[in-house]
Amino acid sequence: MLEKKIAGFYVKIPCVDNVGSCTYSDICKNWAKVCPEFAKYGIPCTCPIPANTYTITDFAAAIKTKIPAIGDGDYRVTANILSPTAGHMFCLYLELTVK
Repeated sequence: MLEKKIAGFYVKIPCVDNVGSCTYSDICKNWAKVCPEFAKYGIPCTCPIPANTYTITDFAAAIKTKIPAIGDGDYRVTANILSPTAGHMFCLYLELTVK
């Protein structure tokens, strides 16, 4: 789920053009594409990611695709990653600021 802070409250952003509160069918395939950005923080590129607590601070990334007009601001991402064969693989919680 993707939420944006508006007037002090977090509001759910709907899925538009595969961005927002979407459901993805093959997260491992997507992880293989973005993992090199996170490997330097000690996060494995294997799928599923081994159980552990991983912390990333002061991470900056260039977004190479057009983002729908959700704009700058504070966001919260909550994800539960499931597999049809392995069941619950991992959960993810992020707080980020887009500038």
